[in-house]
Amino acid sequence: MANPADSLESVVIGDGVIVKGAFTVPSKAVINGVIEGDLTAEEVLIGTTGRITGRVSAKLIDVRGQLHNTIVSEKSLIVRATGKIVGKVHYAEIEIEKGGEIEGALHQGSEPVGANTASSGNNHQAKPAGT
Repeated sequence: MANPADSLESVVIGDGVIVKGAFTVPSKAVINGVIEGDLTAEEVLIGTTGRITGRVSAKLIDVRGQLHNTIVSEKSLIVRATGKIVGKVHYAEIEIEKGGEIEGALHQGSEPVGANTASSGNNHQAKPAGT
């Protein structure tokens, strides 16, 4: 049986539930519904019916549903066969199962300081010399 203290520091967003806002979860967040906003947790599991539209930051992120925006995985990012990510992805290590999708920019390592500022968008595409 799981430690009761762990369950007090966790959250489950059920299928069909829609929540809006910024959330900080000390332990594990299991998302089977929809979050419209930012999520910070120790560990994030997005179920096949789960969707997050906002910034997600965690040590471990396991994606079976959808993530849209900026994703920061400090340790491990797993994109399952049913998973889809659209946006900027920062990770230490990544695993993508056959069928898993990522659309956007991938960056290995930590997120650069100031990445949420408007001026940081200027350095994302390289141009050939002489253009």
